[in-house]
Amino acid sequence: MPSRFYTAFVNIAFSGLILLAAFAVLRPFLLAILWAAVIAVATWPLHVRIRVALKGDNNRAAILSTLVIGVALVAPMAVLLVLVVAELNGVAAYLITADKNGAPVPAWLPMLPGAGELLAGKWNQYLASPHQISGLLQEWMSAKVNLLQEVVNVVLLSITSRMATLFFALLVLFFIYRDGERLLARINLIGVKWLQKRWHSYAHHIPPSLRAAVNGLVIVGLGEAVILSALYQVFGIPSAVLLGLGTALIAFIPMAAPLVLAIVGFLMFVTGSPLGGIFVFSVGTAVVMAADYVVRPMLIQGSAEIHFLAVLFGILGGVATMGVLGLILGPVILVLLMVLFREASVNESADMGL
Repeated sequence: MPSRFYTAFVNIAFSGLILLAAFAVLRPFLLAILWAAVIAVATWPLHVRIRVALKGDNNRAAILSTLVIGVALVAPMAVLLVLVVAELNGVAAYLITADKNGAPVPAWLPMLPGAGELLAGKWNQYLASPHQISGLLQEWMSAKVNLLQEVVNVVLLSITSRMATLFFALLVLFFIYRDGERLLARINLIGVKWLQKRWHSYAHHIPPSLRAAVNGLVIVGLGEAVILSALYQVFGIPSAVLLGLGTALIAFIPMAAPLVLAIVGFLMFVTGSPLGGIFVFSVGTAVVMAADYVVRPMLIQGSAEIHFLAVLFGILGGVATMGVLGLILGPVILVLLMVLFREASVNESADMGL
């Protein structure tokens, strides 16, 4: 008869091999599965309301809920794509006109500190006289055909990969909506089996933390985009809506949005609107800093019952380690850490007889 240690080792090794093999097979889909799980938890109350409205028809409710989320995800991307194409058309039209007639150096360009003279020289070299851009493009494309093909292939591959991730995320989301209650029951059984009484504390905190993090991501991001777009529009900055959306997206990177606002404000300053440039930089930076480091943490803190600093560090650390997904998972991980601390303190107090 094998010893108890040998049996335990074989069981652990067998289970570990299954998990490693499953990870290898599912690795291309892990991002889609993770996004689907986050979205499902955050939007589960909406799905329940849809299912009640459909009189308990689970399949139709899952389809409709998935369609609603799909439209909510795709529509902003489509609008952003239309805005980008419109702006690119404007840039292309300007370059075509400049190539045909030439474009004089703007008076403010040489005034830029440090790189002003260099940029003015490059402008004279490529834009000031007619037919300079077309000649440069012909020369560059003839010498860089392979590089251009590689760039196109990388861009197409990136777009295809993201579209595939979105498709599989929506597919997984449909099945989570349809079978979510049975899946949750199975997860609870496993959690209770391995963590016993501890499981309920963690399971209780995860859903509200995820919903709060998603709400903080969406609501604060939209608010930033609207306010910054309006600010740019008031001061007549070109492409105000697109620039506002871009600044709000860049704000996911800590301290990146103030840098963009500083560039915009400086360009306004040197082009004859110094007070406007100072106002755009000051107000825009105040909006971004308040939204990212005060409003979003407070919004998450109110639902997650976690200390403000823990939420703030969860957001910043999550972005640094996991990107945009870290905005959601970072605070959730620190919520679980706080639950662990509470458990440890309660157990320690009990052991001391307090």
